[in-house]
Amino acid sequence: MALNGAEYISIVIAIERGIGVSEKLMERIWVFAAVAALLAGCGATSDSDDDCVRDNPLQECQSSSGSDDGSDEDDSGDGSAEGGTDGDSGSGGSDGGAAGGDDVIGGTPTTMEEIEGAVASFSFASDMSALTVQINGLDSSPVSALYERNDRLTNVMGLEDYVAYSVQEDPLDRFFLALGGMSTDGSVSAVAVGDGGQFNTVFQDGYYRRVGAFDPPDFENDPASGQVSYVGNYAAVTNVVTREGLDLKPVGTLPDDYAELDQPGQPVPMTGVIFLNVNFAEAALNGQILNRKMYDPRDAQPQGVGGITGASNIILEEGTIDEIGEFAGNGVFEDESLAGTFSGVFGGEGAAYAAGNTELSWSISSLFGEEGDYDVKEVGMFVLTQCGKSGAREDICSLVDH
Repeated sequence: MALNGAEYISIVIAIERGIGVSEKLMERIWVFAAVAALLAGCGATSDSDDDCVRDNPLQECQSSSGSDDGSDEDDSGDGSAEGGTDGDSGSGGSDGGAAGGDDVIGGTPTTMEEIEGAVASFSFASDMSALTVQINGLDSSPVSALYERNDRLTNVMGLEDYVAYSVQEDPLDRFFLALGGMSTDGSVSAVAVGDGGQFNTVFQDGYYRRVGAFDPPDFENDPASGQVSYVGNYAAVTNVVTREGLDLKPVGTLPDDYAELDQPGQPVPMTGVIFLNVNFAEAALNGQILNRKMYDPRDAQPQGVGGITGASNIILEEGTIDEIGEFAGNGVFEDESLAGTFSGVFGGEGAAYAAGNTELSWSISSLFGEEGDYDVKEVGMFVLTQCGKSGAREDICSLVDH
């Protein structure tokens, strides 16, 4: 399956993050509690410090009724922050931040300032068959779009712990892919969302959430619990896209005068595994993302050089953990050059789980057997289990002291 420059496109992504929380928490079982929150303000444009609100990321900024200094107006969690839906219990900044008391919702921490697209909230169906995502990114008509489970991609990517979801309203609308997962106790979850590009723009974002308070290990009475490890899978959406993806709705024959219409594409997804070492006593962590692979969306059963391309390992340099259990740090290549950032949150009893996102940038000179210059922007997600806790991978956890 030949690859040429017209089929695959790398587009610089420009994103502005938004954060919201739900009105109330529902019962937590292996299902995720529904989160129906609206983007809590898009932030300021490059020419103004005024708050703005928009559903369409291409529309003009409209002044909100909130403060005009561009800052978050309310951190108390009483639902008065501008831009939220009825009953929102507060909002945090683009670095994650506390929201609504014990609950935490955050996103990937880097903002790029051209076209704004942002995941505002997400929620899984009780049987994980669908994912509702609220995103400023033209994904579908409703503010909240329903992404259906995509079993083909889930199986192709070998997502044992996560699920692939997708949505495309019609053949000429953008195709969006979401990769999501949740801890077995429902305390933390994360999602990475991206589209396949159209009209010279790709929309991407990552989002993580915790239900409940931060409950760190009791390392003062049990010193061994202060140093622990987390393991699990990694999944990501990239800005490398194809208009020949198998999950795209067929366009058919365009009229002659529309023959050059820019049609939607499908993004190349990635997988990997993560290992984190965490020292709660020192409020620090580091680790690695490895066994990273890209999958050709044009191939029903990607394999070999033509269907799967390996990517460089990412070192997660020493990051910090704050008082509410959120963490952040830089990702670098093995030669120590900067790749991007990672962030997330600990949840569950004794911080049994961690969920978060990455935002990484890198280049590759060969993709699916075709030479070229590909500038990759990657938004990833992960939900990890602490070694020694139920559900942790024993083949790797058996090698560390829990």
